[in-house]
Formats: sequence, C-alpha cells, structure tokens
Amino acid sequence: MSFSSQIKSELSLIDNINECCNHAQVYGLVLFAHYSGLDISFKTENPDVFNLYCKSVYKETGAEPRVITGKAKMMTAVIEGAEAKEKIRSCFGHSSKETSLRINYANFQNECCINSFLRGAFLACGSVSDPQKSYHLEFVVPHKKLSSDLIRLFNELDLSPKYIMRKGNHIVYFKDSESIEDFLAYIGAQNASLYLMNVKIEKDVKNQVNRKLNFEMYNLEKTVSASNRQIEAIEFIEKTSGLSILNDKAKLVAKLRKNNPEATLSELQKLTDNTISKSGIKHILDRITETADKMKNGV
Repeated sequence: MSFSSQIKSELSLIDNINECCNHAQVYGLVLFAHYSGLDISFKTENPDVFNLYCKSVYKETGAEPRVITGKAKMMTAVIEGAEAKEKIRSCFGHSSKETSLRINYANFQNECCINSFLRGAFLACGSVSDPQKSYHLEFVVPHKKLSSDLIRLFNELDLSPKYIMRKGNHIVYFKDSESIEDFLAYIGAQNASLYLMNVKIEKDVKNQVNRKLNFEMYNLEKTVSASNRQIEAIEFIEKTSGLSILNDKAKLVAKLRKNNPEATLSELQKLTDNTISKSGIKHILDRITETADKMKNGV
C-alpha cells in the first residue's frame, strides 16, 4: 500500500464526526469526484475510501450508488436516475441548471466543517508522495472554477498552493513540506503529519552532516595538496643547495613538514612547542615554495 493510500485508509476510518462535519465531508467527497449535471460517480482503488463514499452518500442524501465491479483494481460507484441525482444536488444546494461548478459555502455550518470538507476532497481527488522520496501533495480537479474556489479556500487558511494544467485537469498542489504537514494535520492525518516532520528532520540532519563532511574533506584535500607542493619544494632545495640556505626557523619548519605531510598548520604549530605562530608557519612554507620556484627558474 502506498503512503497516500495508507493515509486515505486511516482518514476513512475516522468516526465520531459531528453531524455538521459529516455533511461537509460527504459534500467534499461528492463535489471533487465526478460530479456534473449529467454524471455523479466515484472511482478509486482504495476499498476503505470506496466503502466510505457508498455508505455516507446513501446515509446523507438517500441516494444509493450502484457499484460497478470489474477485473481491474478500480472500483466505481455511480448515481443513476434523475431522482437520485436530484436528491444529491438538493442536499448540497446545487442545481442541474448550473453552468459551472462552485463550492457552496452554505454546507459549512461551523468553522470545524471546513477541515472535514477538505478531508472529503482529499479522499476524492487528492494524493501525497512519500516524503522519503519527495514533498508533493496535489488535488486533481476536473473544473476550473472549482479549482479556483479550492485555492481561495486554502489561502483563507494561510496555505498557499500552486496551480498547473495537466492533461485537461486542473492541479492544485503543494511542494513545501510545512504546508503539507499543516494540511495533513488539519484534515486529521496527524500520524502522517508527524511522520513527514520526522523525515524532514532526519533529512536536515543528514544534509548538515554531509555538508560538514564535504567541508572537512575539502579542507583535507586542500591541506594535502598544499603539503605535497611544500614537501616537493623542500626536497628540491635539499637536493640542489641543501637546507643550509634556510634560516633556523625555516629549517625547523621544513623538517617538521617533511616528517608530517598530513599535519595541519595548527598541528605543526604545536610541534614547534608554539614557538612559531600558525601564520608564521604558513609564511615560512610559502617562502620555501617561492624559493624553490625561483631556483627552478634560475632566478
């Protein structure tokens, strides 16, 4: 079972819903499924969501969906007959003469009803990716004005969705983890919201560790590269003129660098018993490298 399907199953089994909120949830299920003046139907591969739709629509409107079964996993429930369709339309304050489908706010008796309505909408046409893979939650809405109403409702909740067209459908979606967390908690999927939050924390920790390791690796590579150049310069001077051309401090630093190729400047400083500062050691090594370069170029 996918992450999205698991969430939908859990949401479908929520009970003890207030009468007003149950009405709003059924409205969300009906409105964001296949709803028009000619067609009122519902399709899903999730048996829990399918059972919720069939039972709650009949209980709330008196219209009994006809179940269509097939060989595929997809389950379909269809409202047949003008009388049954009219029961549903009148229950939610809609008419067969409507030219465009809009959200009827009269179905929200109280503020608490909106979360149930959005839960129904998510069960009907929503999906969410496993946060281990990506942060993405979307609603596939068949009607333009209905998608605009949904976006406006989200904005009223301080959630800012994005919008695109895909294969003739209107997609209202979120890509940021915080909005997805808030939405899941809002519709009653607290476990999924906490899971997403934990995944985000784990990813952030891993990213911080990786950045630190990459930084340390970069510094190590930089130190090794500089050390190799310095040792090469020291050995060149040693073979051509001898280290006697260096002053006492430079001789000491040269010997320490040659014997400790992976040591950092701070570690070399400690090996001098802190008699030479870190910047002093860097300056001496730079001078040794410059001296070797001049000798190679006959300067």
